[in-house]
Amino acid sequence: MTMTTVAPTVLAAEDRRFLALFIILSVISGLTVGLGKIVSTLYAISLHATPFQIGLISAMESVGMVLVTVPAGFIIARYGARGVYFMSSLGPMLINLAMPFSGSWVALALGRGAIGLCIPFRMVSMNGSFLERLPRFGPGKAGWYRASLTGGVAILGPSLAAFLTTRGDVTTIFFLVSACFAIMALFSLSFLPDRDPRGAQKEVRFVDEIVLIVRSPAIAESCLVEFTSAATNALFSTFIILLAASLPGLTEQDGIRIMLVQGFAVVGLLFFGGTLAARLSNPVAYGLSLVSATVALLSFAYATSFAVLALGAVLLAVGAAIVHLINMRVMAGLPGGKSKVAGLYNLASMTGASFGAIAGGAITTLVPLQWVFLIWLPLLLVAGLLAQWLNLRRRREGSLALQDI
Repeated sequence: MTMTTVAPTVLAAEDRRFLALFIILSVISGLTVGLGKIVSTLYAISLHATPFQIGLISAMESVGMVLVTVPAGFIIARYGARGVYFMSSLGPMLINLAMPFSGSWVALALGRGAIGLCIPFRMVSMNGSFLERLPRFGPGKAGWYRASLTGGVAILGPSLAAFLTTRGDVTTIFFLVSACFAIMALFSLSFLPDRDPRGAQKEVRFVDEIVLIVRSPAIAESCLVEFTSAATNALFSTFIILLAASLPGLTEQDGIRIMLVQGFAVVGLLFFGGTLAARLSNPVAYGLSLVSATVALLSFAYATSFAVLALGAVLLAVGAAIVHLINMRVMAGLPGGKSKVAGLYNLASMTGASFGAIAGGAITTLVPLQWVFLIWLPLLLVAGLLAQWLNLRRRREGSLALQDI
């Protein structure tokens, strides 16, 4: 499935307004997520949590998300993105108010898990709303949602965290995160789509529709690649601070700076690489992503300096950006409503993130931290072979019709 038209798209006034407000909300959302993850990691370190425990804390949010991501897509299809997004923002707001009083890594992990139960309703609301309009936006803007979200997660969040951690305590930062969720809840009411009467009237056949979606080779391939990309990036984001601090002459702050390097690279590629990615076939694009991620992991495994870590971060960003641009092209090209497919796609992403953090943390109990990135390489190879098999199957059989999704 390819998107061959790469000419600039002239947007209607209503689409321009939606895109502008959407990007603002996405940036704030990313900033909040990035700030929350970093302050949780730093708080866990202050509680003397081990690398394995920190991996569990990081993974718990994704575990919570996995449990409700697919149902979230069906609920949003029935009740609309606006109200669901508003209500699901209130939970993280309240939990972050209580987080700094948790006092133990177990309570911190449970709090992140509870937040994870709310986040899918927000993510699928935004992802589905963006996918619905992407054909009108054009392929050049396919990465704008992820770019703005990543800009908040990997650039503004770490930058604000670095600033606040030298001038305030974790309680203040957690309260700021809570305030951001409140702001987002109110702001979303001004533009996210309301309840769709078609979705409300249509009977939901949850299991039947999930089976139909999963049987599509195009969706299966995209979800597999997204799972692998999310797992690899979760490995990076969970352990890069610890990795940097373990190298001679580097500190935890250098780890945050490496996250910034990766964030800037991803944002730039997603904002400006959409038109170029639209010219690549799926196998070529996925192959480039695999090679880039492989070299990135080797860089982390053998890093002895900030420069080598930064090189690996940029290469990992290249692989992640390519994967997202191609997968958005596939999702936008599917017929029918997008919230259910977006739910399944986000499930692959969240499952991958959970797997990356938990598996990486478990491996650190057996081998030195840098060896984890070498042990991760076979996963990429297996995923690449499976993606190639699914691509060949899709070419041979053709994707199933999904008009009823």
